[in-house]
Amino acid sequence: MKIKVSAIITVYNEKDLVVRSIDSLRNQTLTNIEIVIIDDGSTDGTPEVIEALNEPRIRLIRGDRMGRAAALKLACEKAQGEYIANLDADDIAYPERLRLQAEFLDNHPDCAWVGCGEERRDTQRDEHIDRIYPETDQDIRKQCAKCIPYTHSGITFRKSLIDEGINYDATQPFLIDFEFFLRVAKKYKVANLPQVLACRYVRDESFFQSRFKRSKQNRRLARFGLQSIIWFKLPIWYVAYPLARLVYPYIPESIKRLVRSSNGLAERSN
Repeated sequence: MKIKVSAIITVYNEKDLVVRSIDSLRNQTLTNIEIVIIDDGSTDGTPEVIEALNEPRIRLIRGDRMGRAAALKLACEKAQGEYIANLDADDIAYPERLRLQAEFLDNHPDCAWVGCGEERRDTQRDEHIDRIYPETDQDIRKQCAKCIPYTHSGITFRKSLIDEGINYDATQPFLIDFEFFLRVAKKYKVANLPQVLACRYVRDESFFQSRFKRSKQNRRLARFGLQSIIWFKLPIWYVAYPLARLVYPYIPESIKRLVRSSNGLAERSN
């Protein structure tokens, strides 16, 4: 039987957390899946912890240190499923996630990518919230000028994208998924499900989170926002959003929550 979904995890030195992510995939209601894990040169025993699970659906690929972008690209190339679902190594997929997203893509052949809402446990902002992203292709495109319109640990997309050469760019230093997403959305329709189907942990201890300052990320987000305006033919006044992104890091957190709410990100406290 053809594999329906390839769930991909890229991991570097997360032996204490990666099992939690893997277990959330092992407990999916959709069972016709594989779990493709790229170990990005871990030195803390992560591969051994994964192998000890003795899960036949896991395909562990051990590599030398290649970086997150290259690891994501490799995971997609190795995937054998009709659809590919990303899950970060310290996050969780709720049990119905893969079934609901696979059903959506089955029923919407014009969509290449579907995300979902997230439970967000953010120790950087001291937040525990549910965040719901815009659902329709049109609203998601508008959101791209303002911020990232999905959660990376909640995306599922067609393997056919990889087959036609649309994949993560191994040269990207950060915001790797958003750069990939924009190239997908330039050519195909995208969507988000309204259900909260993933739990995302944002923490300073994360190796990848710790490498890049928010100021650098916001400058790059501003650049991608401007690119979105051009690619998606958004109104010229949308330029105000990428420009505002440059001062966003200096706004008090209580004001930021109001800004996010007024710009299409529905958030509710847990």
